[in-house]
Amino acid sequence: MEEKRDEKLQQIAEKALTDSVVRVVWQKTDEESGERLIWPRASGFFIDTNLVVTNIHCVAGAPSFFAELVSTKTEFPIEGVAAFDTDNDLVILKVAGEGTPLPFGDIDTVQIDDIFCVVGYPGGEKGVVTQITIQGVRNSNKRLQIKEDLAPGYSGSAVLNRMGEFIGVAVGTASSMLMFSGATTLSISRAIPVSAIQFLLVNAGEMMPLDEWQKHPHIQGFSEVVQAQMSMRQGKNLEALMCLDAAIELNPNSVDIYANRAGLKILMGEAEDAIIDCDSAIKLNPDFVEAYINRASANLSLDQHNEAIADCDAALELNPDFVQAYVIRATAKFAAEFDSEQHKEALVDYDIALKLNPNAAEIYFARAHVRVVLEDYAGAIEDYDKMISLTPEPNPLLNVFGHRGDAKRLNRDYEGAIEDYDKVIQSNPQDDEAYNGRGRAKYYLGRSKADENDETGARKYYQEAIDDYSEAMKLDPENRSCYFNRGLAKRELGDYEEAITDYDKVIQLNPKSDAGYFQRAYAKHQLGISNADHGDVVRANGYFQGAIDDYTESIKFDPDHAFSYNNRGLAKNSLGKIEMDQGNKIEAQVYYQESVDDYSEAIKLKSTYTDAYNGRGWSKYILGQLETDKGNIEEAKNLFHAAIVDSDEGIRLQQDNPSAATYHTRATAKAALGEYAGAIEDFDEAIRIKPDDALYYYERGQAKQALGKQEESKADLAKAMELDPDVENKSF
Repeated sequence: MEEKRDEKLQQIAEKALTDSVVRVVWQKTDEESGERLIWPRASGFFIDTNLVVTNIHCVAGAPSFFAELVSTKTEFPIEGVAAFDTDNDLVILKVAGEGTPLPFGDIDTVQIDDIFCVVGYPGGEKGVVTQITIQGVRNSNKRLQIKEDLAPGYSGSAVLNRMGEFIGVAVGTASSMLMFSGATTLSISRAIPVSAIQFLLVNAGEMMPLDEWQKHPHIQGFSEVVQAQMSMRQGKNLEALMCLDAAIELNPNSVDIYANRAGLKILMGEAEDAIIDCDSAIKLNPDFVEAYINRASANLSLDQHNEAIADCDAALELNPDFVQAYVIRATAKFAAEFDSEQHKEALVDYDIALKLNPNAAEIYFARAHVRVVLEDYAGAIEDYDKMISLTPEPNPLLNVFGHRGDAKRLNRDYEGAIEDYDKVIQSNPQDDEAYNGRGRAKYYLGRSKADENDETGARKYYQEAIDDYSEAMKLDPENRSCYFNRGLAKRELGDYEEAITDYDKVIQLNPKSDAGYFQRAYAKHQLGISNADHGDVVRANGYFQGAIDDYTESIKFDPDHAFSYNNRGLAKNSLGKIEMDQGNKIEAQVYYQESVDDYSEAIKLKSTYTDAYNGRGWSKYILGQLETDKGNIEEAKNLFHAAIVDSDEGIRLQQDNPSAATYHTRATAKAALGEYAGAIEDFDEAIRIKPDDALYYYERGQAKQALGKQEESKADLAKAMELDPDVENKSF
């Protein structure tokens, strides 16, 4: 028995199980041994002393069957069919012997969120009571939608209220092949209302012999549907489709069969044909909600998102509490072209669906994806946690732990992310994406250690990240994301040559990868700086030029990539310095002017790009010095003023995290204009932020010397020489 939620209802249900609810048992005689073979198939219950009601699909095609009251081990042979209704999947059987009927309830009193119980034999052998919640009442024919998923064996079970009256006949989920969006299938559990049985009894004719009833075309159609379901469970979809084709020939007016065939066709990738079947069902019954839902699912699989949303809207007009409609509509909104507002609407639909069915694990899974895209990583983690609590061993195809690991990594819980990736790798050592994800988490742990000045810890995690990326590449040598990420980790370890090799592979796998060119350019840029620092001007020049070429390729594939413009400006700035150091001022001026142009493009694309403002300010300062050397004093002043304007903006944008370099740029420009007092103030700020930079002391000393502050100047120059004996050769 399930956990009790309503003691009185539970007691009433158990009494019904003892007195009135039967299990439906198929039987046949073994041709060789003559032995009687039986197997329980479904449920039913007495509605009169000699009348038992169940679903047609529970007995259609049965060689022979009987009803059994398990509490007394009493078998009730079937004498014939008193009445049946193929539209509602109902059959009333006349049995030999007498049982205790359940009293009829009033369907008009049923409301959404009412608690009832279903009493039947879902496992075949033992009776079970399940308390349920009414989720929806279909307006057209009062069919009841049940929030909980009912097992297939519940078909034909009694739905009871607290007075012991039956208000409907349950239909287990196995009788429907309705398919829904994504990797998960959301089932529909429903009940046929007591009013349909009352109508059958009032309009019943003469009893029909069982064998004659089984030969009725509509009943044979049900038999074909049952066979189709069995074939589907065995993975024989083509055989199932043939059965449903035959079922429609036998019963061309059955909306259920059209809807079932549509669901199977969606599963088989024949969405266009599925839509035709749904259209046929809707033409037969414009109020058939499941047809709209299946058509929505078919449209969704064809990326016809607006059509899918319209179908869900139609379903919700018929049943405002239809969970599946909210789920598919949310999926369609989320799958549409990126639109944050539409994604927020998808989130609202998932919220409603979970309010209607808070135990639907797959909806939490779907909502988590939306939350990740909307950067609500904490909310996504909560949803993954909830899904795991509902299904402690979720379907490995859904990769719930991997997705939660991604969300934790994005939420900067790197240790937690690694734990989740470990779970994925433990269950599936061939999952290359789990290694890639774990490598990324370790890479960011390395970054955090570096921020804490823990160089040993940083290098440890960078190397572990590289090991994970390498393992992922063994499993998938074409995974360019792994090469890209490994290049980042190698770059952090200062292994720029190896990083370039990885980015060569990224570009080889995707020649239009702007990110591949950008990162390779960055590595070349760093190698240029390293060679310049070691005095190898020729190699530095080559690397800087290679970096510029790669940044240019990056811009070609992504013209809006502000970082590429900024970094290309930096590389040109570095080439300008090399030319300056060699006395080639004309060539230097060309590079510095081109760097100004690149920084300006970066600022156009990203108006808050502080590095670009500082870079442009510094290049303008150098250009001002070059104009001074040529005697163009007014042009030089204009450039110095422009450098100050850029520095002002950079400092304004960096109020919370000021840059020493930006203050230094503004200080040098002010000094060039003779504004030494202001320059000294800026040098003070630069030194406060970066107290070990020899150049800042040296140039502040020069500014103080210009103001006649000789003793202070000497102190600064001495400090500069202490920090770097070669500092005077590094100042412009």
